[in-house]
Amino acid sequence: MTSARALTTLLLVSALFFLVTAATFNALGPALTDMMGELKWSGSQAGAGFSLLGVFCGLTATIPAFLIRHMGVRLTLALGGVVMAGAFACLATAHGLPLYFAGCALAGLGFTLLATVPATYLLARNFQRPAFIFGLYFTLGQGGAVAGPLLYLWIAGMGGWRMVWMVAGIVILLTALLAALLVHPGAEIAAGAERDPEITRESWTVKAALRTPQFAVLAAAYSIFLFVDLTVNAFSIPHLAAHGVGETVAVSLLSLGALINAGGRLGGGLLSRFVDAKILLAVALLLLAIGLLALSAGSGTAFLLLYAAGIGIGSGLTFFASTILLLDYFGRKPNLELFATVNLISTVGSVGPAFAGFVFDRSGSFSPAFVLLAVLVAVILVAVLRMKPPHGAAL
Repeated sequence: MTSARALTTLLLVSALFFLVTAATFNALGPALTDMMGELKWSGSQAGAGFSLLGVFCGLTATIPAFLIRHMGVRLTLALGGVVMAGAFACLATAHGLPLYFAGCALAGLGFTLLATVPATYLLARNFQRPAFIFGLYFTLGQGGAVAGPLLYLWIAGMGGWRMVWMVAGIVILLTALLAALLVHPGAEIAAGAERDPEITRESWTVKAALRTPQFAVLAAAYSIFLFVDLTVNAFSIPHLAAHGVGETVAVSLLSLGALINAGGRLGGGLLSRFVDAKILLAVALLLLAIGLLALSAGSGTAFLLLYAAGIGIGSGLTFFASTILLLDYFGRKPNLELFATVNLISTVGSVGPAFAGFVFDRSGSFSPAFVLLAVLVAVILVAVLRMKPPHGAAL
C-alpha cells in the first residue's frame, strides 16, 4: 500500500515541476515579445538567452546527482529554491543583456536542481512500480506548460513583465523550502526485490550502461524532444504572427499543445502496462515530426490543430517513454546518474532557439528551421525502431 509520505512526496515534486515549467521555458517565450520590444533586442539576442536557459539545464544536469549522493535530496531542493529566486531577481531587474543572460543561466541551474533529476530519484525510491507514477508526475508538472503562457499574460497585464519574474521567484522559493522539509527520501529497492516486471533484474553499472548503443539512442530521443520544445516555445508565436495568426490565438495554441502534451504523458503512464515503451517512443517521434511540418506551414485551421496535437502528444510521450525505457533497460540503481547524464547530453537541444533565430535573421522565416528539425526527428525514429533491450550487464 502506498504510504502518505510517498503521496506527499509525489504532490510536492509535482508542484515544483509545475511551477518551474510554467515560470521558465513557458513564460519566457511570451515574455520575449514584450522584452524585445521594450529593450530593443534582435531575434538572435533574445533567442540566445532562451538557449542559455536550456544549455544550463543540460550542463548542470549532473550537479543534482552529485549533491543528492553527498548532501541529500532535501538540501538539494532548498539550494534549488535559492538559486531560482536569484535567477528571477536578475530577470526582473534586467535592462540589458548581461542580467538577462545571468538570469537565464541561473534559471537553468535552478530548474535542474528542482525538477526531474531529484524527482525521478525520489519517486523510484518511494514506489515499487513507478511507470504510472512517473507518467502522473510528468502530467502534473506539464500543467505548468499549459498555465505558463496564460499566467504570464494575466500577471503581465496587471504589472508588466517584470512583475511576472518577481512573483515567480517568491512562489518557487517558498515551495522549494516546503518540499525540502516534507519530502520522503524513500528506500533503495534492491534488484533482488524488484517487483516491476518491466524493469531489468540485471545489475547494470553506470559505466557499462553508458557504453551501450541503447543508451545513445535514448539520449538522442530525449535531446530531440527538448530541441523541439525549446524552439517551439521560443518562436512559434512570432512565426505564426508572420503568417497572419493573432497573438491570442498563437498563445492559445501553445497552451493547447502543452495541455495535449500533459495528456500524452498521462496516456503513456496508463498505456505502459499494455504497450511496450519502445512502441510508444516510436509513435511519439512520428507525431513530433508531423507536428513540426504542420507548424512550418504556419496557417490554416487544420495545420494549426495538427501542429498543436502532433507536437503536444509527440513531445509528452517522447519525454515519458525515453525516461521509462532508461529505467526499464538499466534498472533503478544507476538511474540517478544515467538520467542526469541524459540531461547533460540533451544540452545539444539547447541550440534550437539560437539556430531558429539565426535562420530567421537571414531568411526572414522560421519555417526552414522547423523542417530541418522534422528531418532530425525522423533519423532518431529509425534508430529507435532498430533498437533492442540490452543484455550482458556483468560483462
